[in-house]
Amino acid sequence: MKISPITSSHWQQIERIQHAAYGDDFPESIDVLKSKIAASPQTCFVCLDDQQHVIGYLISHPYHKGSTPKLHETSTVIDSIHLHLHDLAIIPTEQGQGIPKLLIDHLFSVLNTMNYQSVSLISVQDSAKFWQKYGFIIDNSLSAPTSYGDSAVCMHRSI
Repeated sequence: MKISPITSSHWQQIERIQHAAYGDDFPESIDVLKSKIAASPQTCFVCLDDQQHVIGYLISHPYHKGSTPKLHETSTVIDSIHLHLHDLAIIPTEQGQGIPKLLIDHLFSVLNTMNYQSVSLISVQDSAKFWQKYGFIIDNSLSAPTSYGDSAVCMHRSI
């Protein structure tokens, strides 16, 4: 497995993984995802298998601390010391292979060379315990936008 920057050749596979991971609940358009990557290409990655197929991806972008992005909202380049981990998805047939850890470790390795101070995310599909394994804590000072569903939880981690 190899971590690589997201390129135009990955979009079709990312779209399939997104639909497999979220069904009809949370998929965003490719244009919205592309805007997030354009805002911070150095903090967005895919995990490739030995045949160069995308088996997972991580998309994160700068955002204002103390606020939460809406689902389906395009991103623009902003100057912030806060990063929002927007999406991490793994193809279902590859789950249990340690791919999330590879992607998250790679993200924080990159962030150690940058000026970010914290990372937030919105936990969906009852995944808060998963994120807690990676040092994220629930942030009760924020409310997730309703588009993320009733069980969405805001979380953050300092760098």
